[in-house]
Amino acid sequence: MKRKILIASFLKPVNDIRSYEKIAKSLAKNNAHQIYCIGYPTNIAVSDKNIELIPLSSFNKNGLGRILARWKVFKSYIKVKPELIIVNSLDLLLFTCLYKIIFGGQIIYDIRENYFKNLWHQHNYIWGLKHLLALSVRAKERITAPLFNYFLLAEKVYSTQLIFVRKKFIVLENKTLKPLITKSTVVNYKSPTFIISGTIAVEYGIYEGITFFKSILKTCQNSHLVIIGKCANKSLLNELNLLSNNSANINVIISKNPIAHTHIEQEILRSDFGLFPYMPNESTKGKYPTKTFEFLGYSVPFIIQNNTEWKDFLAKHSAGFAFDFANQTNEKINKLWEHIKSNPIDIKNIDPSIYWKSEEEKLLKIINTCLK
Repeated sequence: MKRKILIASFLKPVNDIRSYEKIAKSLAKNNAHQIYCIGYPTNIAVSDKNIELIPLSSFNKNGLGRILARWKVFKSYIKVKPELIIVNSLDLLLFTCLYKIIFGGQIIYDIRENYFKNLWHQHNYIWGLKHLLALSVRAKERITAPLFNYFLLAEKVYSTQLIFVRKKFIVLENKTLKPLITKSTVVNYKSPTFIISGTIAVEYGIYEGITFFKSILKTCQNSHLVIIGKCANKSLLNELNLLSNNSANINVIISKNPIAHTHIEQEILRSDFGLFPYMPNESTKGKYPTKTFEFLGYSVPFIIQNNTEWKDFLAKHSAGFAFDFANQTNEKINKLWEHIKSNPIDIKNIDPSIYWKSEEEKLLKIINTCLK
């Protein structure tokens, strides 16, 4: 009989790239496990051997529906009766621990973000409220931590930042799946297409990225910028849509909900450069954006905020260029652009260490230990 493993997301789509494409598919390969994935509903239907998707009903993420949805997840726990639950949502920590207390089994917390740092150092909430939320989040993680059998850490730096994981963790970086296709055309320097993808937010430098592109546009008038991803800030979302309507060179594809990864992938492959204009912030210190692995895997070079960790990554993989978006001027941008044109990047020999395969082996080892 196959061992039942349930992967529980909440605000992320049921076919989320990490939960479903990476973790679930890795565990389903050996035909010894039946995998169940719970998550926010999506329009894209998928079907895989040994994997069953359990989409939640759509709910208001800021209202009573969010509370009720947690109970629906708990009911799914009871119905499926998994031997192992891998949870990646703060909303579900208490319910997952409750299930273990009542029914037993193993539970793993897949930590994708240092939520305390994100809340404390970013500006998604007003001063005071964000600090209270940060403290409540950390309290919830510390209280439930003793009940978790293992922690999966999406970033190496979390092993020193999150003391509550103690020694019960493995680092499972968000490395990229090996893409079926990579960019086949050379960079178009006369009319380049730049892309800003993923989470669209002020903290991730959306304004600085647009400023950078507008400066390039003065030199390369046929340049284009694609902005694609999730934008939770309603006023920013409206502002960017208005910008797109008023500029033939800027294409905005954003939503308050996550954009399908396949759609983002298509836009990346049409682009010449990724723009990663992250602003210096304590919440991103020591982290490696998932996009660094993805763009390298697609053979698409990128321009990233200048800091020590990311410069080392660029140097190791010859993946692109570092630039200080926080202190940019037209003169500096023009100088960088001339440097880029004089030192073209052609990504061919990709280091296998950037691929998910290296993380998959670590994941399977931990799962086998839990299900002995």
